[in-house]
Parts: sequence; C-alpha cells; structure tokens
Amino acid sequence: MSADPSARRPGAPVVSDPKAHAASVRRMFARIARVYDFMNHALSLNRDRRWRRNVARRLDPTTWELVDVCAGTGDLGLACLEDGRAREAFAVDFCADMLHAGRGKGLGRSVPAAAGDTLALPLRDACCDAVVAGFGMRNLADLPRGLAEVRRVLRPGGQFLTLEFFRADTGGAGPERGAAAPVRMGLAASLPLLGRLLGRDRDAYAYLNDSMGRFLTPREYAAQLEQAGFGEVFVERQTLGIAHIVGGRLPGC
Repeated sequence: MSADPSARRPGAPVVSDPKAHAASVRRMFARIARVYDFMNHALSLNRDRRWRRNVARRLDPTTWELVDVCAGTGDLGLACLEDGRAREAFAVDFCADMLHAGRGKGLGRSVPAAAGDTLALPLRDACCDAVVAGFGMRNLADLPRGLAEVRRVLRPGGQFLTLEFFRADTGGAGPERGAAAPVRMGLAASLPLLGRLLGRDRDAYAYLNDSMGRFLTPREYAAQLEQAGFGEVFVERQTLGIAHIVGGRLPGC
C-alpha cells in the first residue's frame, strides 16, 4: 500500500525539552527492562513475534549489514538474522539496561550492541544496507532528526522498516478502522493495570499507552518518511491494524 500523497502532513513530533524527555524515557525503560520481553509477548498474545518475522521478510535477500535502532532487548535484529534475511546485525539503544536484558538471547554476541541515541547514532556514514526499528520511533524527542540519522547511516538504495503502534487513524472508514477499534480500546484500558500487576510499574505502561495516542498515524508517519527523502514508501497493517509496518527505501546510486 503506497502512502497517499494527498494525506495530511502534520509536523513530526518534537518535544520542547529533548534532554529531559530522553532522561525520563531512559529511566522508565531501565525500570521495566527485566520484564519488557514478557510484557510484550503477554500484551500481544505472542503476535509480536509474527510481526517481527514479517519485518524480516520485507528485507531484500541481498541485505548484508543491518542496524537495529531503538533495539531494546534486540528481538527485531535477532529475528532478521534467524530468518536469514540479514547476514550481520548491530543493535543500538539508548538504555544500557535494555541491552543488558537481551544478553541471554545472544545480544552482544550474535548481535553486537552499543548504547547510543538514535538522534546521534554512533555509526559512520553509509555503513549498512538496512535499518529496522521496533516500537521505538514514537519515543524519540525529535523524529525528523532521528529519520535524518537513519538516512545518514544507510547506503544508497538501503531500506528502513519500522514496526510500531501508531495512533489510530480517525479519518475515513473501512474494515481496518472498525475491526481494530475495540482491540485498541481494550489495550488502552488494560496497559496500566497489567503494567501494575505483571510488570510492577503502572506509570511506565501508562506512558506507553499515552505515547501511542500522541504519535502519528501510519499514513502520517509514511508522509514523514517521504519528506525525509525515502521512496517506495508503504504501509502494511498487522493483526487488524493493532500494529503496522511502515517502510521505505533511499534512492539508489
């Protein structure tokens, strides 16, 4: 599904105090790092595993070097390696506690990792064939700057694939909107409660729920990719539109 060029193109999210925002989000993820994977699987009824495989299968079969930004515990980069769609992967996350929580799965070994901010990636220019981001782009204090960094580290023709919980698109009609609405309402109501009962951190999961409502819709995010210079932009819904994959490609040589 191509991005609709007539879609409304709002300004991308930029917070007023990026340093304070980053520090707050980093502390929050440090608190929940130990239960992050368990909560992801529990809240999605294990659908998140399939969503990550679908991202991997969108990669070019010739992908050699891949960077997983906002990597968390490394699940998306690991899924790309396990599916055979990338030969090498490197994970970057600005919360060292999250990277440490992924060590038991091979993060730091089969997937080398480094603490670093997606707004200032610790990587050289044009160093990879693909960049993936799973459930992290909505946490950036400055989305345009993050997209510019993704573009900087990609080689010509490189892919950028985002798996994300976006804000619901309240415009238009259709089966996606109708089917996903009850599920989204249930998720919004349950996240803080389940975060308190299972993750022992109600505030963190209340933030995660609120961050979905403040972020862009899939079409709005696709428009931001186009503005950042990506072509071949697409939007692909996952499981009744609960999550979406949005991707694009840099122009070739």
